[in-house]
Amino acid sequence: MGITLRYIKPLFYWMPELYLILATIFYWVSTATLLNPIAFILLVLIVSQLIFNKKGMGIFLSCVFILLNLYLILALLSDLFKISVFSISIQKMFFIGAGFLTLNIIMSIVLLFKHINLNSKRTRILG
Repeated sequence: MGITLRYIKPLFYWMPELYLILATIFYWVSTATLLNPIAFILLVLIVSQLIFNKKGMGIFLSCVFILLNLYLILALLSDLFKISVFSISIQKMFFIGAGFLTLNIIMSIVLLFKHINLNSKRTRILG
C-alpha cells in the first residue's frame, strides 16, 4: 500500500494550479520562442499562487484564464470558418484544440470555485 489517500488528496486540491502550470509550459514550448513574456508572466503568477495561495490572486488568475481561453476558442472558430474543405488535419486541429481549451476552461472554473466563498455569513449591524 504505497500510495494512500493522504498522498492523493493534496494533489486534487492543487490540481487546477498544477494543470494550468503544465498548460502554460505547453503554450510556451509550442510557440517555439524562448522569450515569451506572456507565458513567463502567466507562469510567474501561477507559481506565486501555488506558493502563497491568496484568495484574490486565485480569483484574478481564474478570470484571466477563462477570458484568454474564450478568446482562443473564438480564434479557433474563426480559423475554422475560413477553411473551405473540412479535411482530416482540420478535424484533428479542431477536436484537439477544442478539447484542450475546454479542459483549460474547466480547470479555470475549478480554480475560481476553489477561491470563492459560497457560504455567506449573516452579519448583524447595530444590534
